[in-house]
Amino acid sequence: MPPIGIYIHIPFCRSKCGYCDFYSLTREDLRETYVERVIDEILTYQGKGITADTLFIGGGTPSLLTVPEVERLVVACQRVFSLSGEITMEANPDSVSPDYLTSIRKSGINRISFGAQSGVDRELKALGRRHNVAQIEKAVYWAREAGFQNLSLDIMLGVPYQTAESLMTTLDFMMDLQPEHLSCYLLKVEEGTPFYSMHIESLCADEDRVADFYLQTVETLQNSGYPQYEISNFSKIGYKSQHNLKYWRCEEYLGFGAAAHSFWEGKRFYHSPSVENYLSFPNFAVIPDGEGGGIEEQIFLRLRLREGLNLSLLPDKEWGNRILKQSEKHRSNGLMELQGQSLSFTPKGFLVSNRILAEFLSN
Repeated sequence: MPPIGIYIHIPFCRSKCGYCDFYSLTREDLRETYVERVIDEILTYQGKGITADTLFIGGGTPSLLTVPEVERLVVACQRVFSLSGEITMEANPDSVSPDYLTSIRKSGINRISFGAQSGVDRELKALGRRHNVAQIEKAVYWAREAGFQNLSLDIMLGVPYQTAESLMTTLDFMMDLQPEHLSCYLLKVEEGTPFYSMHIESLCADEDRVADFYLQTVETLQNSGYPQYEISNFSKIGYKSQHNLKYWRCEEYLGFGAAAHSFWEGKRFYHSPSVENYLSFPNFAVIPDGEGGGIEEQIFLRLRLREGLNLSLLPDKEWGNRILKQSEKHRSNGLMELQGQSLSFTPKGFLVSNRILAEFLSN
């Protein structure tokens, strides 16, 4: 049995960003009880012979955990899953200190991902972020001093007030910090978020300009030693996110905590997005979500990667032949490319990939 990935969701935040539609809440009184409940769930897999080579602690704001809480989570995963390899924790730049970063590094966290988002203070304020540009720089410096040699920064594209010039300021700032990895996401205003009711789009660039921002980002990072390996992710050579690659390659993983998703033994399931349910339900509020890993999922997920989809490895050759034929017009338009048997999107193609994927999967 190949090693799996482990994801732990920490849903606590000091404040809720206006664009966020992930499950999180702004109360910390349940945090300690919640961590113990997560450990209880992890222990249900003890003795099953499952090993893991990645752990990702996401949120929310995982850096609101105390050092002992981080240590207990890591130790539980090591004990149950013989955990080794890439161990990532997300953090906000305003919620860390030199001592905290040194301590979590000693606890086993070897990769840190900061939600930086922008290198322009006006944009950070518009996003409702609690940190400023100076705090990003300070947090990265502290992380390096603490011994982190694998560091990722998040950037948002299409945010309020962003222009091509301010985006270049952000990219230059982030690259000057020399992270090993960058994740660059397009701002998406989801129904039900404060940004949706505020009609924040009036402060943002239009769709065509945001598409230009994306292509500007891809080209700039590519030319600066950060080749794109997934629709939103870029890294120096040897620093792709090993945990997230499991999702995109349709490999197995187990998620723990409220709202966490799993793909295990051919089944998909997830936990209720409610800390209260997670704490009180006898089965940790697990909800079945059907079969997983089928051809359609493999096509959808693998085509998020620049390495693309190897058509010869699809279990059904008819699927491969049909997609190859359907892709001809997109290849001629510069939206896709074929190298050997691997079909992939170009950066320009990623911008319309949802429409093309819908076309592939509708026939």
